Amino acid sequence: MPPSNRNRAARAARPQAPAIPGELTEADLPEHDLRDEGVYLALAFGGLDLTDRAVLATEFEGCTFTHTRLTGSDLRGALLSDVDMKNADLAGVRVRDGSLMRATVTGSRLTGAVWSACTVRDTVFEGCRVDMASFGYSTLKNVVFRDCNLSEVDFQEADIRGVRFEGCNLERARFHRTRAEKARFADCELFGVTGVESLKGVSVKTTDAQGLLLALANAMEIEIVD
Repeated sequence: MPPSNRNRAARAARPQAPAIPGELTEADLPEHDLRDEGVYLALAFGGLDLTDRAVLATEFEGCTFTHTRLTGSDLRGALLSDVDMKNADLAGVRVRDGSLMRATVTGSRLTGAVWSACTVRDTVFEGCRVDMASFGYSTLKNVVFRDCNLSEVDFQEADIRGVRFEGCNLERARFHRTRAEKARFADCELFGVTGVESLKGVSVKTTDAQGLLLALANAMEIEIVD
């Protein structure tokens, strides 16, 4: 590939940063509580308690979530674009048929969260707990997981082609019937992953390969002895 084409490919793979307005309105309750088909524009959600909400088709654009608590909320059909989440608590959040576009998620907790049949695009997860979460049947494009705990995460039937995993713990992650071509794993823990036969076409650093080889041997019922 000519150098110019390589550069274009690298640029295409880099997630697009969220466009956050320079001035945001501070969100407050009850005025900015979540409601069905609510539209939230250029709001700074600080340490608000939005736990256990159940709303349909909400839209967030150009918003920040800092120490916001959304634990256990059901956000079916939620559309989030150009958002920044820092130290937010999204543990147990359930999103189906929604989207997360042009987002940064930093130092946040997504333990047990479910993003099912969603589109996640141009998003960077960094320093997050995403253990036991599910992205089943979702499409992830231009997504980076960096220094995240992804142990026991479920990517069943998901499309993670080209996704980058950097310095992540992916022990016992599930990749059953996952589309994963050109996904890249670097400095990751991959011991105990299942569905390893679906990882055809991925890129793995030499230091990460042992975990995948053991998983592959287990899937093929190969006994490894000293």
